[in-house]
Amino acid sequence: RSPRLASLRSPRNRLALPLAPPQNKPDDFDVWRLPDDDSVQKVTVQKDTMVPNAVTLVIEREDHTVGNLLRMELLEDKEVLFSGYRVPHPLEPAIQLKVQTKSEDPGPVKAVDTAIERSVATLDKIGEAFAKAKARH
Repeated sequence: RSPRLASLRSPRNRLALPLAPPQNKPDDFDVWRLPDDDSVQKVTVQKDTMVPNAVTLVIEREDHTVGNLLRMELLEDKEVLFSGYRVPHPLEPAIQLKVQTKSEDPGPVKAVDTAIERSVATLDKIGEAFAKAKARH
């Protein structure tokens, strides 16, 4: 390599241009907090008319963390035939969770409720184990 090329590539010679924020990016505050005027519901349930015993839950202001957690917990339930989620668009702070069960009793909404309860119990156990480990150190 020539010394001239090496000097051009050095960090000192790089221009520090300020990056403009994307124009269509929502405010970070709006991505995780629901509006105070109750104009947006946290969860809406849409019954699937084409697939038996199936619903799509639209969960506002959540992302892959909650979507994947619920999907995996639902797949542990032997009554659940299908569980999947998607983020419709990266700039829309919502997930769509689709669940299909073997029968209407318990139905997909009850399966999601059970999955949430099991997830909370697991997180409580993790929190207790962390508190014990922190107390030892």
